[in-house]
Amino acid sequence: MLLLHKKVKNLRKTIITLVSALFLLICLSAGYQNAYAGADVPSLVETEWLAENLQKEELRIIYIAAMSPGDKQNFDAKHIPGALYLDIGSFMNVLGNGSAPPDKAKFEALMGRLGISNDTNVVVLSKGGGNPFIASALWLMEYFGHEKICYLNGGMAKWNKEGRQTTGAPAKINPAVFKASPNPSILATADYVLKNLRNPKVVIVDARGKGEYDGTQNVGQNKRTGHIPGAINLNFYPTNLNNDGTFKSVKELKAVYEAKGVTKDKEIISYCQGGVRAANTYFVLKHLLGYPEVRNYVGSWGEWGNRLDPARYPLEK
Repeated sequence: MLLLHKKVKNLRKTIITLVSALFLLICLSAGYQNAYAGADVPSLVETEWLAENLQKEELRIIYIAAMSPGDKQNFDAKHIPGALYLDIGSFMNVLGNGSAPPDKAKFEALMGRLGISNDTNVVVLSKGGGNPFIASALWLMEYFGHEKICYLNGGMAKWNKEGRQTTGAPAKINPAVFKASPNPSILATADYVLKNLRNPKVVIVDARGKGEYDGTQNVGQNKRTGHIPGAINLNFYPTNLNNDGTFKSVKELKAVYEAKGVTKDKEIISYCQGGVRAANTYFVLKHLLGYPEVRNYVGSWGEWGNRLDPARYPLEK
């Protein structure tokens, strides 16, 4: 009888301990969510996070135009509350073609028109999560020193699939002042690439499709086709993204890049036709996998295969 009493007493203690631990876990979880909602956003956010933070005054949502007919009309009719539309022309006018660094004055003016200051939390998205201009916009903002910017995983496609809030009402914009501080350490130029062609500590990643890489497909009406010598071909979409436009898991991404020798101990230079698809690869390596040294060659094949001296800037097929 005494033994049974002790067992019951011990069982009660165990139950009390488990209940207390569960209660503490719930409290900590709630505290984490509240702290998270008020803290600087991570580089990749989910639709749930955006829905929870939609009313934050310091949040600015930028919808990057999709290369599809009627995209602007569809946005005007149905978008995430507070979202602003950024057309490709305005964006590319700042990014440029790689012959010179992105334009600082134009960038500051664009951010001002979009109501973005240095303290604004920016979320970038598009029709689907795989639009490479999303990551390119993120890279451009990062290049000019904006730290509070993130990518919405899955974009509007995922947001709509989950039945989340949308509106047709235009967003109210209060003009802002943005002070840009260019960061050349994440930008590669043609001469920087040339200098590192045979550097064993540098890996060049070609984010284009296989046809562009091997010279059988000419996407940009290039004078020359092929790829930069030694470059590794990892087409950005099937490498980085699932079929629904969401990013693959860190485990999957790590495995595919490391299998090709694209490892964390090396500096990585990504390129494509114009530095746009390459920005998606930059985003994955820099922000999802935490590679310390990654550069986007904005000029990319549009510069290497067209505007440069063929004798000095070699290619392979």
